[in-house]
Amino acid sequence: MNEADSDLMAGLLAHAGWQATESLEDADLVILNTCSVRERPEHKVFSLLGELREWKAASAGRILAVAGCMAQRAAADIIRRAPHVDILMGTGAFHRIEEFASRAQRGERPVVALEMEPHPALPVTSPSSVLPPAPRAERGRESDAPAPLRAFVPIIRGCTNFCSYCIVPYVRGPEASRSVAEIAAEVDSFVARGTREVTLLGQNVLAYGRDLPDQPDFAHLLSQLSEIEGLWRIRFTTCHPRDVDSRLVAAMADLPQVCEHIHLPIQAGADSLLAEMNRGYTTGRYREIVHELRSRVPGIAITTDMMVGFPGETEEEFERSLALYQEIRFDAAFMFAFSPRPGTKAAARADQVPRQLRLARLGLLIEMQNRITLQKNQAAVGEDAEVLVDGPAHRGQGLLAGRARNNKQVIFPGAPHLRGSLVPIRLTEPHLWGFRGEPTGVSGPS
Repeated sequence: MNEADSDLMAGLLAHAGWQATESLEDADLVILNTCSVRERPEHKVFSLLGELREWKAASAGRILAVAGCMAQRAAADIIRRAPHVDILMGTGAFHRIEEFASRAQRGERPVVALEMEPHPALPVTSPSSVLPPAPRAERGRESDAPAPLRAFVPIIRGCTNFCSYCIVPYVRGPEASRSVAEIAAEVDSFVARGTREVTLLGQNVLAYGRDLPDQPDFAHLLSQLSEIEGLWRIRFTTCHPRDVDSRLVAAMADLPQVCEHIHLPIQAGADSLLAEMNRGYTTGRYREIVHELRSRVPGIAITTDMMVGFPGETEEEFERSLALYQEIRFDAAFMFAFSPRPGTKAAARADQVPRQLRLARLGLLIEMQNRITLQKNQAAVGEDAEVLVDGPAHRGQGLLAGRARNNKQVIFPGAPHLRGSLVPIRLTEPHLWGFRGEPTGVSGPS
């Protein structure tokens, strides 16, 4: 979501005449788009703000902005510790970046906008999408504003789940869905300029539509987007397990454009911990969901989030979690030690797990999950995968990189002109990050 918000700001600024630069010394405006989910990213922001103090002082008129969740949560602290910041804009103000930059240029500093106002109906998630949609008759023609091969499309912002450890509902506000028509128009505009895969974004995409007058659900949205000509793949993230239903599973099973991958955060593998986290499901229900997905969607990859060291977590609860993860065998996982977030219920608890114990448990979890990931990838060697080619691999001459439908990365030998093509690849070599492979032919438009 932060990447999409950054793209939105970049697009609006480009539309207003600003030009992006890779050089800090050439920049007149620097925006730090921040995250508050864990403590470490916030420490990095303050460190970077300290480094940017010299950049700011070196030339009159330079503008420094802090945007996003950390600005929403800790504006007063940022102003106190980094008084050279010119703009503080919260999570409801991204669409006003041009206005704020202009106000700062005129000498109004600091500009502070922390109201959680809903975003207007702006079909803007990248610099290219600020332009009017290309007519469908021009689809396939070269455009002056090509869209990315893969695009992020926010469909719902905010969260009302209030997990006891999570700051997101406090910094992102309540759920607010975009209309089906607005989302479809944005996706159609992307596809008209060459996008072939979209990832639908939300703090919980499965809550989509509940706040809209006609209450379309997420499965309905998937069905509508699947009718867009030229859209090859649809992905989405992230999903709350308690909102998984048969309509979602059926959409994943029946709609060819919907990829065989779901990110389904489990967070803990003990019912006692899940209850204290206010997650709203049990380990038994989670098992049922996994079984239904794997039964109905052959080849699906299931990834997850796992947390260790939640306040009060006992050794027995930790071991139960490890046993469940070993049973389910996720394809991959984001793994974290609990990070107290001021303002949440979990942060206020007196039974905090000592930091060293949290880190020790995290080390055991990472070791176990890495072993499972590699074993699952080893078992897939010899299988064929359809890979959407992103372009040259970062390392290795003559190699291309892309993603299989299950979202696993594949690197293989090939020519640069294959970028944007669907290439059948035989998986030959497993790694934690994905696979090496060999082409078996070329299919799909290029």
